[in-house]
Amino acid sequence: MQSDGDAAGSDAVQADRVPWARLSACAGVYTAPTALVVAPALADARVLAATGWAPAALTLASGLMFVASAPGAIVGSSAADRLGRRPVAFWTTIGCGICLAVGAAAPRRGAGLYVAMRVIGGAVSGGTAPTAFSWAMELTPLKARTRATTAMNVLWVLGPLLIAAWHVVTRSASWRVEALGLAAFPLVAAAVARVSVPESPEFLAARAAPPPQRESEVYGIVGHLDPDVAAADAVAPAEPLPSARSPLAKLWHEHRRPLVPLILSWACVSASYYGLAYSAGALSKRVVLNFVLLNLADVPGYFAAGYLTKLAGTEPVMVLFSCLAGVSLVLVALKAPAFVGIFGKFCTAGMFQQIYAMTTERFPAEVRATAFGVCRVAAMLATFFAPPLARKAERDPAAFVAFALMAAVVAACALVLRRAGSPSN
Repeated sequence: MQSDGDAAGSDAVQADRVPWARLSACAGVYTAPTALVVAPALADARVLAATGWAPAALTLASGLMFVASAPGAIVGSSAADRLGRRPVAFWTTIGCGICLAVGAAAPRRGAGLYVAMRVIGGAVSGGTAPTAFSWAMELTPLKARTRATTAMNVLWVLGPLLIAAWHVVTRSASWRVEALGLAAFPLVAAAVARVSVPESPEFLAARAAPPPQRESEVYGIVGHLDPDVAAADAVAPAEPLPSARSPLAKLWHEHRRPLVPLILSWACVSASYYGLAYSAGALSKRVVLNFVLLNLADVPGYFAAGYLTKLAGTEPVMVLFSCLAGVSLVLVALKAPAFVGIFGKFCTAGMFQQIYAMTTERFPAEVRATAFGVCRVAAMLATFFAPPLARKAERDPAAFVAFALMAAVVAACALVLRRAGSPSN
């Protein structure tokens, strides 16, 4: 028979345990849109060679895809706070797969269809990542969410790696085979999550029906009621409830104080992170080696930030990594060796780790997915500035000072959030 001490110890273990199987299924959905977003960097050259389509068409398609994903992120994440994480994550991922499959069937003169499917796919899948990340965090006990955040970010890296591996495996096949394989990625991820992952318990709790009203008590014998007592105790007639605010309106009106610095932080983190990712040619002439090292630096950055968060808390670690990133970027602007820039990428990966954790902590379940969607829109818009700055840095390393200033803004926002007190949830 289990003792009280053994039962308490078992509960403590459960409260600190990451549900790895469910988290992995959510990570598959979270990563699925990379089949649409990352794959064109590898696949478009093969598509153009086989079809003869104008390169400008696919370039325009990629740009419009990112533009379309911004309203898609708002609509999809708001729907997740109204309808649930599970259905929104499933159907947006299925939609992404269908768009990829239809694009793979585009005829030789069907460049318009291929472009349209890429843009529609961006709009449909815009809300997938914020929904899937919220879903994963809400399935994880509070004490284990730092590890879960690290795991989700590390597993995200596997998506582009799998896409690159598939590109190599299908190098002798038609571009349509590669495209259909990319379509299978989100379709399979959606099916696995659908059958293996339940709805978020936090979402269900937030949507639970209120307790029924107390009925009036009867005083005395029927026919001999004290009218004054009965009138005082009577339940007032129910007034019609005002129309519920949308998650987006509720987020702005009730949680604006943490939202504004987090929007600014997401924008600056994203621009500095991707700015360094695109700067392989600016660090030294070893472009390929720099590219590989810049991407590999993400993984230890995620782990280091997760470990330090357990010791010091989310915002202090964000301040630490932001300051280290800022210093390293200033040194790169002064023409420091390439490894200093790679260390800066390590720091910006840690900043990305923290920005997800801070957003998870600061918002309750009823607006959490919407908060992620709004913040990701800010990140996507800011990312547009990263490639031009990176190209300028190849000619003039002083351009890295702009990324250093962004890191300083992130540190300031983290201090503001730290002073704001305890998280909303």
